[in-house]
Amino acid sequence: MIDAPSLASVASVCDLTWLGPSDGDGNPQAPPKLLIEIPHGSTQRADYDTLAAQLRSTLPENLEEFFYVNTDIGAPECALRIGDALASAAGGIGVLLIRSRIPRTFIDCNRVIAGIPGVVVEGLTPALPSYIHEPDDHQLLKARHRRYHEVVARAYDLVCGAGGLALQLHSYAPRSVEIATIDETIVDKLRWAYTPEVYARWARRPDIDIICESTDDAPLSSPALVNSILDNYRSLGLEVGASATYRLHPSAMGYHYARRFPGQVVCVELNRELVADPFTPLAESPLSAAKIERLARPLARSLRRALRDARRRPSSVGDITR
Repeated sequence: MIDAPSLASVASVCDLTWLGPSDGDGNPQAPPKLLIEIPHGSTQRADYDTLAAQLRSTLPENLEEFFYVNTDIGAPECALRIGDALASAAGGIGVLLIRSRIPRTFIDCNRVIAGIPGVVVEGLTPALPSYIHEPDDHQLLKARHRRYHEVVARAYDLVCGAGGLALQLHSYAPRSVEIATIDETIVDKLRWAYTPEVYARWARRPDIDIICESTDDAPLSSPALVNSILDNYRSLGLEVGASATYRLHPSAMGYHYARRFPGQVVCVELNRELVADPFTPLAESPLSAAKIERLARPLARSLRRALRDARRRPSSVGDITR
């Protein structure tokens, strides 16, 4: 059984789910081999409403539209399907899922808290938007961000420190909507950006993008794992990319975990049109269980193979070959 008392769900911060071999009380019998982190996993409107009610800042009117367009819908559900598939596979691979319950509308758990609030850096939205202006709000949000990463850092140490793998799972909007600042006018900017005549101008993103390269050329993901994921999604007729949309930047917390455990971490972006039915910008998008299952299977296959191979040889990093 695992002795990891610090690894537990934290109310309003994160949900932890253990999948795999367990005792009669549901406690894991061995450390997990795979960590799935979902830093933008706060996809439910209740999370947004609860935290918004605790803030003193005057929030922009209709800010929930930003929440809907900027949250990683489908990622938690896809993570659970991947975990179930691995846990039920022969041998029962142990999986730990960590889902943030802090809406990135207020603070982004996949960002380093630094820089100027509201300013986009190399296409990455900031940790804090400028419409969060009250000092008490900053204190509250930064404390939750810090608590989230206390748990997440221990999870990476537990899993990757023992030779396992980590999947940073996201979903992203179908097109790269370019907005330079996240401020009190964000809803108006988004409404303009998503009008049909404007929306058609934005560059379309791949169906699946493996974010495996960094802006400073630091070695990150295993080429064998990246290529396996790309090949499995190509077999479904999907358009794939390897850091086609963006590279991991030091302003992203995911970069620092990948840098700490080179070759053991992979970051995957799923196009929200492939999990929603349909994708509805600025409003709640209904999810498709069939679509989620379709996207989970290739990742589960690649991760199962990588975990099997990791038992035979040390992980390596380098250039993606295809």
